[in-house]
Amino acid sequence: MELPSCAAGVPIFQVLPEEGLEELSAAMRHRHFARGEVVIATGQPVEYLVVIARGRLKVVHSTPGGREQVVRALGPGEFIGEMALFAPARQEGDLVASEESDCCMVPRQAVQAILQRHPAVALRLVEALAQRLSGAEQLIADLGLRDVGQRLAAELLRLAGHVAERPPAGSGAGAGPRSEGVRVTVPMPWAEMAVHLGTTPESLSRRLKALADQGLIRQEETRTVLILNLPRLRRMAEG
Repeated sequence: MELPSCAAGVPIFQVLPEEGLEELSAAMRHRHFARGEVVIATGQPVEYLVVIARGRLKVVHSTPGGREQVVRALGPGEFIGEMALFAPARQEGDLVASEESDCCMVPRQAVQAILQRHPAVALRLVEALAQRLSGAEQLIADLGLRDVGQRLAAELLRLAGHVAERPPAGSGAGAGPRSEGVRVTVPMPWAEMAVHLGTTPESLSRRLKALADQGLIRQEETRTVLILNLPRLRRMAEG
């Protein structure tokens, strides 16, 4: 694996000049994690910016009774540990490999030095933190105000991205589905998605079947969903 490409694949580092990427990659060390392996345990000091090069990681909060909540899922090109760049921090929730994963571990001091020398990277980081905060606030609102079906519909719309923000050009608010649909890849196993949405795998499976029976979606591959009617799915998510 080329470590410089690991850094270059992260949006906040794409504004770095070549010498900046070389400096960053020199400070990195590569780690491989097996599925289920804990990358950083709850309460441990956060000493690295963890960049996912391959595979997937998740942040899991657990209760003494064994109940789990996936609060964040990360894939290739994404990173975690950014809060420790501004002040000493400890890991909140176990950071676990959802599948076999390769990560680039960058010491916080090395990233801090990059931020001081390259203000454009600092600005990108602030933008990323703002997006993360917005996502956390949305999740809190969803758990409190929406039922499981609405949360599932909202999550599918979120995964569909900007395509789901408005009806296709030239169609009205009540327009029917686009003939080709919108294909969405779920970034985690359905069991983890159920935990992320605050429900059980069985309940989530029933909700997926109900959406399919209503003609709103069609499940294709294991983690691929074709959204057949964006306007109706949007109305369901909004309640």
